[in-house]
Amino acid sequence: MTWNPLRKQYVTQRPAPAQPCLTVAEDRELDITVQRIIHVENTVRRMIKEMKKYLTTIEHLDSVDQRLTTNLSSCSLVHINDEFRKIVEDYHSVTTQIEKTAQDTVALCNKTFIEPLKKLKEEFAYIRDALAKREELVNNWKISYGILKKYQEKRDKTASHHVKLERERRAEEIASKELKIYHGKLLAELPMFLEKRLEYLNPTVQALIAIQLDYYGNSTKMFTQLMPVSNASESPSSATISEEEHQQTINRHFNQIRNLTIIKND
Repeated sequence: MTWNPLRKQYVTQRPAPAQPCLTVAEDRELDITVQRIIHVENTVRRMIKEMKKYLTTIEHLDSVDQRLTTNLSSCSLVHINDEFRKIVEDYHSVTTQIEKTAQDTVALCNKTFIEPLKKLKEEFAYIRDALAKREELVNNWKISYGILKKYQEKRDKTASHHVKLERERRAEEIASKELKIYHGKLLAELPMFLEKRLEYLNPTVQALIAIQLDYYGNSTKMFTQLMPVSNASESPSSATISEEEHQQTINRHFNQIRNLTIIKND
């Protein structure tokens, strides 16, 4: 099986606490932010996956329409009745036009929805690396803090012990300061990323709505032109019929189909 980067979630681990270097509130604030980031990344992955399924469905539906009208056009029964032949020809003409619309829809959705979301998803790899850097700093501080605690618990009053104790205290202070600075940077930048993602996604969602409006609007308009219009002064595209009238028309067509003699009885 080939490796698919879309199946990989970058941010999966919650940040480790680092007390007493950091306060409980500081640890909790970052933890909540990271949990939100994990949820957002998972949502982006699902959106890409569902859009791919949606586009595959559009392509499959269009392919089925094409096969159906091709089979109808080649059916010998079509050429027996001029009215039936005209309906099939018009139907085939509409599906041929919709095929181009479907292809454009798939291409535009890939360009304006899937590609931007893929770029957004790659940003989570940088967040993963930033969080991994924090975990490294936490581990370094914990090691230094543990060593310092051991020296502090010893009752050795020698000069050598005091020198070592002071050395470990400075090392712990450096590790603690570095962790605090980096932790503060994450607390400033990660919420900003979560906020800015909405500005990034808004044009993408608006483009998707416009594409779907065009696709379904054109499809509905072209298929509406195949339906009979009760008022000859109206254009097919402006025809409006009630749900009851529409259902009656459909039932009438079904009854006509059922009454067709496909197989001659002996």
